[in-house]
Amino acid sequence: MIGLFKIFDVHVHFYSNSYFRFLVRQKTNRLDINAELKNLSAKGRIEIPGEDPVLLAKRWIEVIDKWKIERMSLISSIPGDEDAVVKAVQAYPTRFTGFFAVDPNSNLLMPTAEKRLKQDKLRGIFLYPSLYHISVADPWLDPLFKLCEEVKAVVFTQFGRLTIRPREYVGIPTTPNEEFTNPKDLIPVAKKYPGIRFVIPNFGAGRFEETLEVGKMCPNVYVDTAGSNSWTNEHPAKPDLRTVFQKTLAVFGPGRILFGSDSGLFPRGYRYDIVDNQTKLVQEMRIPLGDAKKIFYENAAALAQS
Repeated sequence: MIGLFKIFDVHVHFYSNSYFRFLVRQKTNRLDINAELKNLSAKGRIEIPGEDPVLLAKRWIEVIDKWKIERMSLISSIPGDEDAVVKAVQAYPTRFTGFFAVDPNSNLLMPTAEKRLKQDKLRGIFLYPSLYHISVADPWLDPLFKLCEEVKAVVFTQFGRLTIRPREYVGIPTTPNEEFTNPKDLIPVAKKYPGIRFVIPNFGAGRFEETLEVGKMCPNVYVDTAGSNSWTNEHPAKPDLRTVFQKTLAVFGPGRILFGSDSGLFPRGYRYDIVDNQTKLVQEMRIPLGDAKKIFYENAAALAQS
């Protein structure tokens, strides 16, 4: 608990040992895997965790206990690494909720989604339309959305600017297709699948006005506050975070905003500065305590359960 708020962080990347191994295997002309991991660690000044994801989960528990964070959603951030998050959630089911990234173009898309959502009870999926060069509104994804609606899964969909630091450290270029970065692509999908709760991370990561438009039209779309929100520096209006919160509250209301930190890499570990900045901001804005509790805990807890 931070001050008067319990914290449920909906946006934490679970960068396991296997995550980095899957990532390195995508590199062309690579060295030995262990050599690549060593280079990655040195270039990014990051730690590569040991092979047991439960030990990594335990480390996260120790970190969030230190900062008084109640619960977190862990994201398996590369297709194929779902087992790591499954094991972490199974080890600490009252503290962690699990999500997994999908490759929409994979012929294993539906078998993987069925297994992870129905058998392993992960809470939802993470889509990167621009990274995988496919629109969120592509009919190819209809079977996936039908499954998500059936099991009441939550669907995070990343729009706007896309930066994936571990890919940069490995030397794999991130080449997002700008055609698929617009949150407004989600409008027909959210209307077609009203039983799915969709989440747009990072206030739309630079596509802020479009995110607000989606929020006005689709009551089943949420937004998360994750990360440093450095996109504001490049936005034409250069809004400060107070303005972003004010406009988001006016459209989404306190019931569809979720706190997130976008933490993930060690040794930096948990990004407490994000929590500190955002909790102080909502208090300075005199947002009612009941509304603040929704943003920082209750909304995420409701999504984790239903």
